[in-house]
Amino acid sequence: MRQIFIYIIFLNFLSGQSSTWDIIQDTIWTPKCVVCHDHGLYFAEQSGLILAEDVAYEELINVIPTNAAAAEDGLELVGSEGIASVYTSFLWEKINAADYEHFYQEHPEYGNLMPLGAGFLTNGEIEFIRQWIISGAPDSGEVADVSLLEDTTLFEFPEFEPLPLPENGIQFHVGPFDIAPNFEREFFYYTEIDTPDILYVNRIETVMAPGSHHFIVYTFDDDLPAPLPPPGEYRDLRNPDGSYDNSVLYYMAYNVFITGTQTRFFDYSLPEGVALRIDPAFGFDLNSHYTNYSNDTIQGEIYNNYHFVDSTAVDHIAEILQLNGTNLILPPGEETTLNDIFWYSSTISIFQLWSHAHKHNTEFKVYLVSQTDPDYRELIYLSLDWEHPPIIEYDPPLVLHDGDGIELEATYVNNTVEEIHFGLLSTDEMMILFGLYYEGEDLATENKLFSLPNDISIKKIYPNPFNPTTTIRFNIGVETQPRHSAGKHAASLRIFDITGRVVETLVNGELLPGEHEIQWNASDQASGIYFVKLLQGNKTEIKKLILLK
Repeated sequence: MRQIFIYIIFLNFLSGQSSTWDIIQDTIWTPKCVVCHDHGLYFAEQSGLILAEDVAYEELINVIPTNAAAAEDGLELVGSEGIASVYTSFLWEKINAADYEHFYQEHPEYGNLMPLGAGFLTNGEIEFIRQWIISGAPDSGEVADVSLLEDTTLFEFPEFEPLPLPENGIQFHVGPFDIAPNFEREFFYYTEIDTPDILYVNRIETVMAPGSHHFIVYTFDDDLPAPLPPPGEYRDLRNPDGSYDNSVLYYMAYNVFITGTQTRFFDYSLPEGVALRIDPAFGFDLNSHYTNYSNDTIQGEIYNNYHFVDSTAVDHIAEILQLNGTNLILPPGEETTLNDIFWYSSTISIFQLWSHAHKHNTEFKVYLVSQTDPDYRELIYLSLDWEHPPIIEYDPPLVLHDGDGIELEATYVNNTVEEIHFGLLSTDEMMILFGLYYEGEDLATENKLFSLPNDISIKKIYPNPFNPTTTIRFNIGVETQPRHSAGKHAASLRIFDITGRVVETLVNGELLPGEHEIQWNASDQASGIYFVKLLQGNKTEIKKLILLK
């Protein structure tokens, strides 16, 4: 009771002495966020966000997030447009824990809710920040009621619930296990299943208790010279003093990736007729990484379901794409861009890609290239956030033929005094492209009846921010009226400036249901924020564009 009384006195003092921004800095950022988001720290580097007092405001306001998915969605860390900025704020998305279902189900590529590994902000703190954003996020003046901070209620996730057992499949269960206070725990847990049969997996589900950074399922290379690890034991990557366990690193060198996710709630189905073919002979090495920045021990727990299909339902075997650029030499104190090309002599169809690097990576690009056309170089993948790289699905798949190739281009900033090379540790670096593909090409795709979208949507705007052209990919739905000639639907796609003025009409006519793509050239427009509006019948969708010249 005495502590609450003292806190109220402190709030009253702040109310009379400080601006809303100063209160946010003094009572929220500095004590709760700077532990990770300070100059030179790991999480500050990977997120591109420093919340130390000297730079916090400039780091937040009207800044594009390094998270590629958030940037592509037109978000800013914090905008200065008043109430509209609440709905376009990446910061708000990351701290609004009560809306976790929306966050994880609709935006799994945004990473984790913050603060990671610690208690969430109080309800009062979250509302105080919201009021500040609604007021235009100023750096001076009192624009939020300081009494809001008296609400110290903390959001808590509902009780962790296990996944139900799959009707036809297997379930991996790890935990519960402890994560010590102020410690990152990463371990491997080897398990076997009692079957000699080849497994065909077409759906993967994962749920993880709060605090998880990632969960990965590996098997082993048949070149493993040592015996398989003992089943049912936690093999921690780090010792209690923080040093690495060399025996665990040894086994990591022979791990073969199967599936993985950084999302707490993950449910992915492979395309129809496609399945992973898994030989259980070498068992499964389950890798979990948890973060705990609280002063209390927390418990981790993971459920992972593999759903099986009969081999007769499989038209294509999904293969793991793993392109590894190992010739990494990063001079100290320099920015370095490296390229590596991988050529193909047969036909493959790629339907999923994601990158992997460590904390010095600032940009990861992937291009399609061709030996027969040296001028051809098409960007197919971009990540600006090494910690949460986007997982891109391609429908239809990217088809590579004999003489086609994939070029990796990765940029690193080595801010250390030592030369950095390829390696397994976070102090080392990597340049790896993972993906899923199948061999050959489905030649019957032109004759297949694909399901069409029921509703409109703006699927993708890339690049965004842009200068001066960007591509807008959108869906026209089959159920939205009115329908016109030859099964077409009346639709429009227009660009508005921030005042609501139409600056360009890209589409105004009839389109067939399905996916469409159009490019906007904004070379005659000024830098700033624009909105693209898709209209079909009585349905609309609006997305933000940012033109930077």
